[in-house]
Amino acid sequence: MQEEITNGFVAVVKFIAYYIIWSVVLFNLGRASLLLVTLGRYPRGLDAQRNVNQISLVGILVLILAWSLVAIYNNTLGVHA
Repeated sequence: MQEEITNGFVAVVKFIAYYIIWSVVLFNLGRASLLLVTLGRYPRGLDAQRNVNQISLVGILVLILAWSLVAIYNNTLGVHA
């Protein structure tokens, strides 16, 4: 009985973490990046609602790009400066 409650609690925490990270953080990072690159033309209105997963994927890519740039900077210039 206690194991089932624990599994249910873990499932709820995973869902909430997924929702917060994927639907809020990565979506807004991707949306801001796309708006910046397209000079405010995409995603607007219904495009933002229809393409939530694609916009969140752009957020992941921007996060990976930023992390990679920081790693490259630290390995080439940052440590030796």
